[in-house]
Amino acid sequence: MADPIGALVLILRADINLTRVFGGELPAEETASMPASAIVIRPSGGISLTGNSNVEHDTLRVDLFGYGPTPRDAMALVERAGLALRRVQRRVAAGTLVHWVNSAGGYSSGREPDTDWPRVWQSFQLFYALETVA
Repeated sequence: MADPIGALVLILRADINLTRVFGGELPAEETASMPASAIVIRPSGGISLTGNSNVEHDTLRVDLFGYGPTPRDAMALVERAGLALRRVQRRVAAGTLVHWVNSAGGYSSGREPDTDWPRVWQSFQLFYALETVA
């Protein structure tokens, strides 16, 4: 099966030249160096655009969380990553064909509730093939 989160992680690592891009959550070993520039991409539900069809593609809504030493740094990181995602068109990464990634709304900012790290987040929706490709 396709790995849309893994695909976005690899795309962002390459396109914004940041190695600290993770799917799901920050790994435990990364938290010791926080707050630092890092991105976490999490699935966030949403309505499928292909839900009433037999097409072997789907859409997924994801939240892009940007962390930084300051709120301004976190915002700059999300802006950079968001632009990179918007530029994705028919690209294979992590064995997943991603057709497009679109903004699913504006950004929001605040602090990580448990740690008080500055963070900014924005939702995106991607359209991808369900079958793994080479």
